[in-house]
Amino acid sequence: MNVPIRQLAFLLAPPLLSIGLLAGIASEKRTYIQPDDVEPYHARVRTAVEEIPYVIGYWTGSQKEVHPAAQKLLRPNIIENRIYVDKDSSDWRRQATLLIVHCKDSRDMVGHYPPVCYPAHGKTELENNRTPRDWKIGDMTITGTEYQFSDRTSAEEYRTTVYNFLVAPGKGVVRDMESVKAAAEDYQKRYYGAAQFQVVFRAPALADLTRAERDEIFTTLITPTIPVIQLLSTGGLQ
Repeated sequence: MNVPIRQLAFLLAPPLLSIGLLAGIASEKRTYIQPDDVEPYHARVRTAVEEIPYVIGYWTGSQKEVHPAAQKLLRPNIIENRIYVDKDSSDWRRQATLLIVHCKDSRDMVGHYPPVCYPAHGKTELENNRTPRDWKIGDMTITGTEYQFSDRTSAEEYRTTVYNFLVAPGKGVVRDMESVKAAAEDYQKRYYGAAQFQVVFRAPALADLTRAERDEIFTTLITPTIPVIQLLSTGGLQ
């Protein structure tokens, strides 16, 4: 029985349309970024972080142990945790920890920042001491947050001050976790990862450094990391 051409076209239209849609979906998926696609970028990040100098002027750094739990939770591309000491000063307070964490998948960074992590290790965040800060270093403005925590030994109260900022792919330097969450929701960006920088000061509460002194130390230690921040800011997306 001969089927009229118009009727045949009507019968074939739905399956042909479905095939076209499936082909389009398959073609689009081939453009999705996969973890292996950005591995060369992650290798560049590791190298750049490792090359941050241990000697910065009169400041000398040494490695600090990274807690195994942090390694497990963050699944980092790299964690660099160093303590720097001012060798030109007899003031024992002039030391600070530089912590840099880069995760290959920005979803692994979400939720891991000072208001969560420091209380989990026995420190109490001080009320009304979470302060948005902008630090000018060369031509770059670092937008971050200053946090303060306290804890006690048997003898006295200690103050921990954390200068914190994050770097999200395609966003650059960001103040808080919201931009990292946005990057984690974007399948084209999440595999470029996200980074977090901290400069941490700890001293007896009554002998704490002034903010001006902390700012000067922060600038000293972050200046050599600017090339890393620039690399992370583009996320290889240029």
